[in-house]
Amino acid sequence: MAIEKYATDGKLGVDPRSSDTAQQFKLGTTARSADNNVLIYVFANEVLVSGSDAELGASFTASATAGGELLCIYAIASGEFGWLEKTDVVVQS
Repeated sequence: MAIEKYATDGKLGVDPRSSDTAQQFKLGTTARSADNNVLIYVFANEVLVSGSDAELGASFTASATAGGELLCIYAIASGEFGWLEKTDVVVQS
């Protein structure tokens, strides 16, 4: 069963399940998700397909790429704003 994505750090209006046609947050804003990953608010330079890798460019613009450090949780249309996910490194004790 997939983990539902939602922010847990108290920021209002963070919804990593959808994209925005108008900017809702400062680009580069981060939030913590329930599964302990970091969400980053970006502008999509091109279509970002759900489950695909992405990379950040200047000014927090995102482009699709193979093997990128970020994951597109849900599809983001070209020219829209949305949340990408970066997995944290977990150190076990």
